[in-house]
Amino acid sequence: MTEMDRRNAVGTALVALAVVLFVVPALFPVQAVLVHDTRDRVEGSPSELRDEGHEVIAYENLSERGQELYVETLRNDGEYRVPKGEGAPEFDYLTDAERREAFRNDNESAVRSVVIERPEDDSDLPPADEFSVGPGDEEEEELSGDEQERRETMRRYDAMRTTTEQPPLDSPPQLLRLGAALLAVISLGVGGYLLSSN
Repeated sequence: MTEMDRRNAVGTALVALAVVLFVVPALFPVQAVLVHDTRDRVEGSPSELRDEGHEVIAYENLSERGQELYVETLRNDGEYRVPKGEGAPEFDYLTDAERREAFRNDNESAVRSVVIERPEDDSDLPPADEFSVGPGDEEEEELSGDEQERRETMRRYDAMRTTTEQPPLDSPPQLLRLGAALLAVISLGVGGYLLSSN
């Protein structure tokens, strides 16, 4: 095989590889994930929360999967992602498009957080995200009655927003797609150069 034939073969192979690398990600798009976020702040009595459109669910009334997702979200600094199909039945996982449509239809309750009422004895649960000062801290003693009641409500009721989103750019599926696209561009450039330089 001559040098020219070898360059043509390598160039053709690289261009073919580039085509495959461009096509495969399009055929197998990155799957959306279900996001659980407990970082929103919630204040108000249960009736006020319901009036604002929040659904209030007692922790013990959550399904086993719902309890597991809530606890894992708290353990992961207030944000936890799982693949589609691994959510809990009591949570609505709206996409951004569905959220906008609900706002347009004045259905604000559809986009509100689920508020989880923690049990009286929540020592087995991680702390609620909305509040970080424990009941034994010195700061607690200096609070007025209203402020103590407000903070107790914040400890007892924990909002969890659930959505369907694309994985972040630094997630493995997104990095694989980016790597494939980069390799495709390089392969196409090198293959095209080898073919055109003959």
